[in-house]
Amino acid sequence: MTPLKRAPTTICVHGNEKQESGPAVKPIYQSSTFVFEDQQEMLASVQGKSTKDVYTRWSNPTTRAVEQKISALECTEKSFAFASGMGAISAVITGLLKKGDTLITSDSIYGGTLHLFEDVLPQQGINVEFVDLNDFVDEVEDSKGGVKICYFETPTNPSLRIIDIRKAADAARANGMISVIDNTFATPINQRPHELGVDIIIHSATKYLGGHSDIIAGTVSGDSPYIDNIIKAAKLLGATIDPFASFLLDRGLKTLGVRVEKHNKNAMFLATELSKDTRISRIHYPGLTNHPSYHIARSQMNGFGGMLTIDINGTLKQTETFVDSLELFLNAVSLGGVESLASIPALTTHYGIEASILQEMQISESTVRLSVGIENPIDLLRDIRTALDTVS
Repeated sequence: MTPLKRAPTTICVHGNEKQESGPAVKPIYQSSTFVFEDQQEMLASVQGKSTKDVYTRWSNPTTRAVEQKISALECTEKSFAFASGMGAISAVITGLLKKGDTLITSDSIYGGTLHLFEDVLPQQGINVEFVDLNDFVDEVEDSKGGVKICYFETPTNPSLRIIDIRKAADAARANGMISVIDNTFATPINQRPHELGVDIIIHSATKYLGGHSDIIAGTVSGDSPYIDNIIKAAKLLGATIDPFASFLLDRGLKTLGVRVEKHNKNAMFLATELSKDTRISRIHYPGLTNHPSYHIARSQMNGFGGMLTIDINGTLKQTETFVDSLELFLNAVSLGGVESLASIPALTTHYGIEASILQEMQISESTVRLSVGIENPIDLLRDIRTALDTVS
């Protein structure tokens, strides 16, 4: 995909190509298989000499349209859509690593990714080096061969810590590593890592890209040499997206720009107001000037996102009471939808992780992750303050 010719918000609606004559909305090709005139025509497609679709696990017109749009948003040559974000991460690992290879990652990553890296990859003979997030770039710079992939998130889940993307990508390239980032929290509206040198961008498209809490999906974007290998693994693993989910993902993308703008404003408002509340011991939000990595975040992000994490002054039981008392913030996992959600990472996304590791990730029993939706911000603030009253 060529560099952006249109603004991201325009690409969300139209993509980066001229609209062909026909339906304004890409139809749902709800078919598992596709018919050919003869065996030679089918063989040409199987061999890659034709762009015609053969089987929806391999490719589908509805899915291809949304993949092209995501590539345009992320400024990459190619994208591939998956049945989930974890499916996308698994295919990246399977497609690019083999037994004996090593992956370096920070100690602050999504719980599902952490379990995959810690519990599953070693069984496959893949080595994983976990390093302190504060030292991540230095550790990548100091790696002297033997490391194949540099994997990181920024902002991190759930403590919203920041890694300097350009420095990490430059360090990885200098040491012969493939840089991989989970860009779910930021979205391509707030942050485009490929422009900062990152090789591969992953999204849990279940979240902001879909935006309505009604699909499970994932995407991987990058330049062709990497993505082609990942696609080979994806076809064999089978975690590819279905056409209807692709249709819903494309529909969600059309409003991504306006939704993210509202998410950004609401989260910034709440972070500012809640920082004045003594019942909260800590606010994790990169848009606050007292965030330890505020200047890095400001240099690489167009907006600071809709995720807001707080530590309340209370025990785990009091934290549960707080979350259970919320009304507009729904008691649910996941994030990035139009509705606001609240969860306790120690009981959900990061459940079962050792206390020492949680401490390193800046997660405590009183940590609450808030996915700030697009509701009226005054109503959301009132909801939080009312819930805090129940534990005061």
